[in-house]
Amino acid sequence: LYPRARLKSRKSFRTVESVQPDQAASHRLEIWNTWDNTTNEAIQPPKEQLPSGRELQRKDWVTLNRARAKVGKTASKLHKWKLRPNSECPCGNQNQTMDHILSECTEGPHCTDQDLRDCTDAAQAWITDWRNKI
Repeated sequence: LYPRARLKSRKSFRTVESVQPDQAASHRLEIWNTWDNTTNEAIQPPKEQLPSGRELQRKDWVTLNRARAKVGKTASKLHKWKLRPNSECPCGNQNQTMDHILSECTEGPHCTDQDLRDCTDAAQAWITDWRNKI
């Protein structure tokens, strides 16, 4: 029998019947690919291992993954959450979003989604500059 789910709202891949143990990994990837419809190039395709950058310190790892997912604490988000009076970037741009600080902002280095996915030197320079700001 299958282990009891901790939360009723969670749907575990382990509860899928008829999956043989030797086929479980490929089945999880198949289900994930069916469910996931993102076009974000910064996030690696699903696989059974951690993405590049796993050797970074925790704060850097968190910053990297926030940038990959485009969910950092930018001025735009803080304004939306009513924690800041406006969404203006220190560089003068009207809207400080994650895309803006990754590729346009003059306040720090730039990097691409590919840099974030592969955790290149450009991504690490970006992380070092922005980790205490977002």
